[in-house]
Amino acid sequence: MLEKCITDNYDVEVKDIKLFTSHFGTEIFIVQTNKGKYFVKTVLNKWANSEAMENEGHITEYVHNNGISVARLSKTKNGMYHAKAEDITFHVQEYIEGEVLQVNTAPAWFMEKSAITIGEIHSILKSYGEISRKNDFLDKSVINHLKNRYTKKLKEAKKHKNSQLIFAFEERIRHFDRVLAFDIDASKLTYSNAHSDFNIRNNIVTADKKFTVIDWTTACRMPVCFEVIRSYVFAEPACRCGKINSGGFIRYLNNYLKYFSLNDYDIQMMPYIFYFQQMIWNYTPPFDDVVETYMPMCKLIQNFTKWLYDNVEKLSEELL
Repeated sequence: MLEKCITDNYDVEVKDIKLFTSHFGTEIFIVQTNKGKYFVKTVLNKWANSEAMENEGHITEYVHNNGISVARLSKTKNGMYHAKAEDITFHVQEYIEGEVLQVNTAPAWFMEKSAITIGEIHSILKSYGEISRKNDFLDKSVINHLKNRYTKKLKEAKKHKNSQLIFAFEERIRHFDRVLAFDIDASKLTYSNAHSDFNIRNNIVTADKKFTVIDWTTACRMPVCFEVIRSYVFAEPACRCGKINSGGFIRYLNNYLKYFSLNDYDIQMMPYIFYFQQMIWNYTPPFDDVVETYMPMCKLIQNFTKWLYDNVEKLSEELL
């Protein structure tokens, strides 16, 4: 089916298709054609944002023209950067030879390059037309909704005397209460256009220690301090146990700050915002909808939230 969809929409002849990676309704394939190799990213229509996938083509062209290595998108026969099929929305993009590193396995050179690149991206995108804003970024009503949902789940678990779920849901509710008590003034944060999902898994690393930034579909205007701390904690090997060392992060942050400025409030609030955002994460106990390959990430996030429950204030103070 995918082979026909590509042929129908792009001026290529497909010779071979292999799955490269997949997660949560998104699949990326390596496709060999008569004109060379390409990546093809498919998203189930129920989760696809056609406007965002189209914008990705324009954004990647812009950052490419300003010196950032990206996988550029190919245009369809109709001049679009994406195409639709019966069940999927997809696009075709440049094939980049390299590898994707696993979470918390980044070498020192990668950490330095990561901080510099994300700073460059934020700086470059300042002059791009405003991308849609992520409005619910610090919306406590979302947390309240989740707390109410887990309170109902807790009652059901107690009814069935499921001690494992009782513990998991009670812990989750404690975290909800913790972040609901945060007093974050969103108006004091630095907002800018951003990749919004810049992380170790969205970089293809080449043999000569360069990397290409991929997957720009969720690019948006956001508090950029969140993207900085998240990019660090999921790449830095010292964070693999779910703890954040302030010394390592300060080194990372200083490299970033050479290219994009944050105010003291951004830096102070980074740990709080990271904690808050992890509580909005959809993949939570009992993990029924989580594929096995993603369970290590779920457990890592759980460890981060447990650690932040006791250490968020301390980490915030150490960063200033």
